[in-house]
Amino acid sequence: MKLWTGISAAALIAASSAVAGKTGISAHDGSGDGDFRIAAMGEGAGEGQGEGGEGGEGGVDPAAAATDPVAYLTALDIIRAHYLAGIAMLDVEGGRRPAGEMFAHPISEVYIDLEPVFEARGVALFMDDMTGAVELALGDAPVADVEAAAAKVLMALDAAAEKAPASDRSALQIEAALTAGMFERAAKQYDAATSTGGTDEAWLDGYGFWKVAEARAATLLAALDARDDAGALQQELREAREVFGLAYKGPTPPADADIPASTLLAASSRILLKSSRL
Repeated sequence: MKLWTGISAAALIAASSAVAGKTGISAHDGSGDGDFRIAAMGEGAGEGQGEGGEGGEGGVDPAAAATDPVAYLTALDIIRAHYLAGIAMLDVEGGRRPAGEMFAHPISEVYIDLEPVFEARGVALFMDDMTGAVELALGDAPVADVEAAAAKVLMALDAAAEKAPASDRSALQIEAALTAGMFERAAKQYDAATSTGGTDEAWLDGYGFWKVAEARAATLLAALDARDDAGALQQELREAREVFGLAYKGPTPPADADIPASTLLAASSRILLKSSRL
C-alpha cells in the first residue's frame, strides 16, 4: 500500500511537510518551462535506471540520480507518469480522488528522496506545486484549476530535466534507455494489474508509464531517422506503441484485458535489448 492512499487532502499536505521537516528539506515553489525532448536529457549517461520494484514501481536511487542522467531522468519520469495518469482521471466520473492520490504518491515515493539532489543541481524546488495539486484535486476546486496546478508540476519537471547530470553516453543513448525503461515499467504494471488480485491503482500507474513511454518513443523515433543502423529498433518501437495503445485504452481497466501481459513484456524486452546496442 502506498503511503498517500486513502487519506484526506489536509493529511496529505501535513504528512509531506512533516517528512520534509524530519529530513531537513524545505518546501519551496518551483516552476519552469521546456519541451519533452532529447535536448532536455543532458550530455550523456552512466549506467542504471534504478531497480524496478514489483509491478514496475519503485526504483529511485538518490545516489545514482546525483551522477547518472538516466537514473535522474527516470525519477522525473516516474513523477510525470503519475501526473499524466492523474490528469486523465479528471475526465472520469468519480476520478477526482484517484487523481489526487496519483498526484500525491510521488511526493513520498520520489520527491522527498530527490529534493537534496535537486537542490545540489540548482533546480527550483516544487514540493509546494505538488501538494497544491493534491489539495485542489481532493477538494472542490474547478477541474480547470486542478489541471492548471498539475500542468505547473509538469513544467517544473521539464525545468528539472534541464539540470540532469552529464556523463559519457550520447543524448540518443540516454533517450533510448529512458524509453525502454518506461515501456518495461508499463508492461510490468499491466501484468500486475491484470493478474489475480490486480488493482485499479496498478492499472493507473501503468497507464501513466505508458503515456510517458509513448511520448519518449515519438521523440526517439524521430531522432533515429538520422541513423542507418536503427531500423530494427524503430520497428520495435512502432509495434510497441500500437500494442501498448491497444492494451491501455484508458486510465481505468477494462472488464476483460484482451492483450496478454506476455505480449507487452516481450515487446518491452525487445526494445530494451535493441536500445542497449545503440
